[in-house]
Amino acid sequence: MQATQLEHAISTIRVRFGSQALTRAGELPPPQPWPSSTPLDRLSGIEGLPRGRLTLLTGSGTSGKLTIALSLLAAATREFAHAVVIDPRGDFDPWSLSPFDPELSALSVVRLDPEPSGEAATALARAGAGFILLMGEIPEPWLGPLEASANRSGTVLVGVVDAPGRALAHASSLSLGFSRIDWVWDRGELVGLRTITRCLKNRVAPPLGESELEIRYSLGPQLPFSKPVIEVPLEKAEMECVSAVV
Repeated sequence: MQATQLEHAISTIRVRFGSQALTRAGELPPPQPWPSSTPLDRLSGIEGLPRGRLTLLTGSGTSGKLTIALSLLAAATREFAHAVVIDPRGDFDPWSLSPFDPELSALSVVRLDPEPSGEAATALARAGAGFILLMGEIPEPWLGPLEASANRSGTVLVGVVDAPGRALAHASSLSLGFSRIDWVWDRGELVGLRTITRCLKNRVAPPLGESELEIRYSLGPQLPFSKPVIEVPLEKAEMECVSAVV
């Protein structure tokens, strides 16, 4: 009975709004990976972050998620013609990327007013960029059009948030959770951290558990990722994570 009602609802939506208005996850073509050259590629199960799908990096402060997100953004400015940061809070400083040596000419920052209006059209028009970084929650009505636009253009879409709201969590196809377990010190100086990265949700490949990472901070003029993020083998067996497909 429920299956019949669901099929009827899907057919009604497609008749009224078009065949592309609603698509089952199983009907989507396999996402193409964007190799990030970080251990996140292995956790995704497709050797890269999925193009056209939303990848979420979640976890409390000082867990390493923002450092990795900024390194992904810096790499994107060198690989793609255009990268976009959508910043709901309005506190993202492009010059904070200077240690990563990005191509700032390839970077646009879209800031949102507390009650966004015209900014929405600007951000969605730029959704064809090669890489989009969401710095926190964005208005729920944006999620569908933004992800649909990214899916059409193959954009790499990454969100960074401490704890995602229900809508953002549901929209994600890949969700990775970060938990700091220790600081890394060298000669009495704080140089990085160790974190556990867990696959919390994966709709692009079978779930692949967790990895322990060592993330190094920038020291002086050298690039913080001139050496890749170090993946530390876990002493315990990897844990499976939930794979949610709707």
